[in-house]
Amino acid sequence: MDTTNTWTNTAKTLHWLIAFLLLAVWASVELHEQVPRGNPWRDYWIIAHFTLGASALAVMVIRLMWRAGHRPPAPLGGRLQQRLATAVHGLLYLAVLAMPVTGLLMRQLDGKSTPLPAGLAIPAWLPANTALAERLEDLHKEWLWNALLALIVLHVAGALWHHWVDRDATLKRMLPGRRSR
Repeated sequence: MDTTNTWTNTAKTLHWLIAFLLLAVWASVELHEQVPRGNPWRDYWIIAHFTLGASALAVMVIRLMWRAGHRPPAPLGGRLQQRLATAVHGLLYLAVLAMPVTGLLMRQLDGKSTPLPAGLAIPAWLPANTALAERLEDLHKEWLWNALLALIVLHVAGALWHHWVDRDATLKRMLPGRRSR
């Protein structure tokens, strides 16, 4: 393990950018569902959802590439906490990657292009398979979404546990504005 006691500024930036993007992805789909069909804002919010989801995927890939070349600081807490943190982080990474991939595949297999800003779109290139598209929709909207929410709650709860119960620096060393060593 690295002997530094905090995350690098790049790791912190990528972490908080993904958190922001996930919040924005969620907000955009909620806003989309509140707007009646035929209202141009409905299309705006769905395009925002697709664009933000693709952005979250791109930032997560960058984060994983960064992480592959930069060791994290030594973990704090007991062995069980460290194992739980490793499991939650791994599953979080998997869920954040799987959400936009299943969303895109769902649209592809439904025979739909994926609209993006400025009139751009990802064309449908896969042969339509509505049965598989429906399964992916269920995976995307129900299973992965609920798993992602549960993992985020566990992640935040773990950080707060470290901060309020263990009173260690786990949370503080990921906060923006703290100097990397």
